[in-house]
Amino acid sequence: MRITDILHSYQDLLPEPADRGEIVRLQAPDLRPTTIEFNIPEALAGNVDLTLQPFDTIRVFGRYEADAPRVTIAGEVLRPGIYPLSEGMTAADLVRTAGGFKRDALLEAADLTSYQIANGNRVVSQRSSIPIGAAVTTRKSSSDVALRPGDVLTIHQIAGWNDIAASITVEGEVSYPGSYGIQQGERLSSILKRAGGFRATAYPAGAILIREEVRVLEEKTRQELIRQIETSSSAARLAPAVSANDQSSTLQIIQAQQEQVLNRLKTQPAVGRLVIHISSDIASWEGTPADIEVRAGDVIRIPKRPGFVLVNGQVYNATAITFAEGKSAGWYLRRAGGVTEVANEKQIFIIRSNGSVVGRDSGFLPRSVLSTKLNPGDVVVVPQKILGASLFWRNLLTTAQLASSIAITAAVAGVL
Repeated sequence: MRITDILHSYQDLLPEPADRGEIVRLQAPDLRPTTIEFNIPEALAGNVDLTLQPFDTIRVFGRYEADAPRVTIAGEVLRPGIYPLSEGMTAADLVRTAGGFKRDALLEAADLTSYQIANGNRVVSQRSSIPIGAAVTTRKSSSDVALRPGDVLTIHQIAGWNDIAASITVEGEVSYPGSYGIQQGERLSSILKRAGGFRATAYPAGAILIREEVRVLEEKTRQELIRQIETSSSAARLAPAVSANDQSSTLQIIQAQQEQVLNRLKTQPAVGRLVIHISSDIASWEGTPADIEVRAGDVIRIPKRPGFVLVNGQVYNATAITFAEGKSAGWYLRRAGGVTEVANEKQIFIIRSNGSVVGRDSGFLPRSVLSTKLNPGDVVVVPQKILGASLFWRNLLTTAQLASSIAITAAVAGVL
């Protein structure tokens, strides 16, 4: 029995067979399989007529199974991806195969990257531009290009398409709060003017600008901080001088402190607040670095002027204290009962109403944070003293306390 007794003609095959076929033969004595390749067109023509043996398996591959040529289309089509390269396929054919153009597709020109093998040992790429709209819609052969294996056709997006329907939201103490469509490059001052400016009750110094990009970055940082705290070794936090009898109780205290900080960090999601510095006189900061460019999806909140300063953290009476003109952070701290025994007095910091932070090393000249004059809506935060010998561990939990305090402050500012 020969192979032509099995395969008489192309009528015995499914559509689009490959040129290559193979016979899998079991070789004695251990019946290990071996593969014998043959050319299907030659076999059907009678030029190759292999003799078959018992238990032989004949495999006829499809054209797209046997290292088939493929092309790629990317960009603004309905179904971008990798497609088999059929005979005579053009760029316009590929666009139609991919479902046609999306509404934002640039029809004027598409980018085509082709690849060739030079001297059999290296690949050379070549790029060209195709008037793809004319090739597809008018079927002009002069505008179309025949594709080669490995070609990549990229359909560009119309410039500025993503700015269509781009808007931001203005909330709070402006004359006309609501959603506003924005133009490319438009700045904060322009939006506030369109919203009618500030009302008499507005507090621009505490303005809040929430941006999704910032929220995503904050969330990544928060999750990484949580991971570092959870994976830090408890033993590494102990001082070498701690006796074996005291290790158990010390570790329990450190563990409780860790859980407390983690719970605060986990329950305060990222806000995405971008610190801005504006005043009620829009003309005074218009066109300056403070006049930032707005982005689609931004939310601007102008709160009412708060009448208090918040004291938070390790104090005897964490509360809001009525604002008094010209008073320092120490003055407000004393009216909150002062710090507790577990307070870290060296790391006290202030969160301004605009979201900026004043810490021990914030200024050019060394001075006490408690001497800082506060404004309405500012927050004095007294962090907890971190136990443990590792400097890395203490810095880690201090950073976590700062992050959770900023999140709380943003939440409070959002409802002023």
